[in-house]
Amino acid sequence: MLDLVTPLITQLTPTGAPWLEVEGLLKLSELDDKTPRRLPKLYVIEMSERATPDVRGTGPYLQTVQLELGVVVVMASINGLQPSLTPIRERVRQRLFGWRPHLEAEPLALAGGSLLKIGSHYVAWLDRFITEYTEDAN
Repeated sequence: MLDLVTPLITQLTPTGAPWLEVEGLLKLSELDDKTPRRLPKLYVIEMSERATPDVRGTGPYLQTVQLELGVVVVMASINGLQPSLTPIRERVRQRLFGWRPHLEAEPLALAGGSLLKIGSHYVAWLDRFITEYTEDAN
């Protein structure tokens, strides 16, 4: 099992970026418990994992694992005006799309995105990326 959240956080570290901080989330509902003070901010989360059937048929298992990772972009909403998320989303995509988070993983591909939340002081958008790697029981 690969930890791919940590490499994404490192890749998104805000050197020269329009966001101020990056941290991990265990679940999306944690966003409600956090009150981001320094915005814009990114959160990285492991969204889902799916394994394909064994390719060997006999002996030790060999399976491909598909992992979906999410990047939540949180921006301030000032005086009820919703900010444009596009510039930050473009920068996130520039850093992650086609980037390989681990030597054993495929480069990240786009997997869609959606508006996550519009709060009284912030707006949150979730962009999803997908990769896969092989698990060998040997």
